[in-house]
Amino acid sequence: MSKTTDIVKCASCGADMAYDPKTGTLKCSYCGSGKTVERAASFDRDYYKYVDEGKVREGGFIYQCPNCHAETTVEDFSTAVSCPFCGATNIVKTNELSGLKPDSILPFTKEKTDASESARKYIKNRLFAPRKLKKTFVPDGFKGLYFPSFNFNVKTKSTYHGTLGKYYTVTVGTGNNKRTETRIRYFNVSGSYEELFNNLLIEASSHLTQKDLNKLSPFDTNESVSYKPEFLAGYSAERYSTSLKESFNLAKGKIDAQIRQNILKRYDADVVQSLTVETLYNPVTFKYILLPLWICAYNYKNKLYNLFVNGRNGKATGKVPVSPLKVLFTVLVALGIAAVLVILALKGYL
Repeated sequence: MSKTTDIVKCASCGADMAYDPKTGTLKCSYCGSGKTVERAASFDRDYYKYVDEGKVREGGFIYQCPNCHAETTVEDFSTAVSCPFCGATNIVKTNELSGLKPDSILPFTKEKTDASESARKYIKNRLFAPRKLKKTFVPDGFKGLYFPSFNFNVKTKSTYHGTLGKYYTVTVGTGNNKRTETRIRYFNVSGSYEELFNNLLIEASSHLTQKDLNKLSPFDTNESVSYKPEFLAGYSAERYSTSLKESFNLAKGKIDAQIRQNILKRYDADVVQSLTVETLYNPVTFKYILLPLWICAYNYKNKLYNLFVNGRNGKATGKVPVSPLKVLFTVLVALGIAAVLVILALKGYL
């Protein structure tokens, strides 16, 4: 089964247009013509209504490039691709994709040059990065990619019961056997707790970890707009590879941990013997939102590393090689300082 795509053509010269982060418009790199992209507010959807539709449906498909008519195989997680034959940037029509359709997008506001500068600063500030890498690193391979994520808003109602403890001291014994003992006084707790959790952002990509996403955060999701394919022009994009249900389960893990922590803050307890919390999550709303990232892959001593830059705020993260000599030097200095402190303490100077 063949699937078609949309490409955005310049009305003046017929060349491909691409989204320009600087102006927030479509721009023709050939003749410089521009085109406004209409924006509308993004919206939330009912999780329980769409949870089954949000299953992961794997499998590739064949699409025919509308520019040169060549056919190529595309993985089902892609929503924007470049034709390997003519280089045209094509956008897969979302109505031909199975599963959930993206409803929201955060358009790029940082250009490739901004990403390159952020990457240089990131490498330069890595304490253990090799000196040679810091001097020779040239981030010239950046590509713009939209990553899938689910953004949840959840209202919770919890009931709980358990047994907590508080330390106290008593003096026991007499004479030479007189001593202080620390004991625990236990007390029962129960009650209810309500909280609203907003903007819980969970990555749904097979190429980005939640840890990396957290390092790149915050993303100004409140500024997201309704999805339009024009925003993808000139960029690549990925569909979700983690189901909506699985993503919400990850969000619930964060929610449950926060609820438990907040309940314990109600009590001046030192020990948790037991605490059972039962929570209802309703209503639950979500956005299937595409996040803008600049990605750079580079080689150092025949090993591949990836850098990510937030396409909104320029924040960077990624793996960087480590210099063994720098690590060894730092360890030796730390041990030396520790030895000096011990000597000073033994001589009574500390």
